[in-house]
Amino acid sequence: MYRVAVCDDDKTTTEETAALIREWDSSIWVECFYSGEELLKDYSSYHAVFLDIDMEGMNGIETGLRIRKQDKEVKIVYLTAYRDYVAGAFKVHAFQYLLKPVNRQEVRQVLKDIFDYFYQPKGDVLDFQTGQGLLCLPVDQIYYFEYLSRKVQIVAADGRYTMQEKIGSVAERMKPFGFSMPHQSFVVNMLHVKNVLTGRILLDNGMEIPLAQKKQKVWKQELLTYLAGRLEGNR
Repeated sequence: MYRVAVCDDDKTTTEETAALIREWDSSIWVECFYSGEELLKDYSSYHAVFLDIDMEGMNGIETGLRIRKQDKEVKIVYLTAYRDYVAGAFKVHAFQYLLKPVNRQEVRQVLKDIFDYFYQPKGDVLDFQTGQGLLCLPVDQIYYFEYLSRKVQIVAADGRYTMQEKIGSVAERMKPFGFSMPHQSFVVNMLHVKNVLTGRILLDNGMEIPLAQKKQKVWKQELLTYLAGRLEGNR
């Protein structure tokens, strides 16, 4: 049985969202919470959490960060009435964002995306000619590319691979898949960006890569545009 939590300090939003989830699949176990503190108290593992960002007391960002410390797999779907949340929300590595008031079609689509995720291949798979031979990698398992010693290293979830390629060519190939170039020697998968600090980018696997000073403003805007695109989804 799938387990989903809905947390919003507005009771109407919470109950309406829960009703839409049950309408989509009545077998889903849905639990309602009205504060971040209530959700975190005796937190139990869920397949998905629909979480309001702007709550009184502990807000959705802090709640999401605390959830992530104990549950790396849950799919967090942020509910928000505003579009200017992204500067903080991306640190939680949310699955999706929905603008309030939520509607039936959008909730149905994000539920389908979440539960398809558990059973279907995780997106695009690309092949690369490496020193170890032809390599097929799911895009979401690639963290970044690094130009080093006249070769490009692919840094992925299962290790590092080397190929003879120009970093600029890699950037062009990977751009349609949500990759960007924050430094002349790096191409990063924005899906895995956890935080951006002065001169460096933190990834969700604990790695850090440099952010060129002259690119900071432009690259941060590119990241926000990427996150806003995820917010829009299939609108």
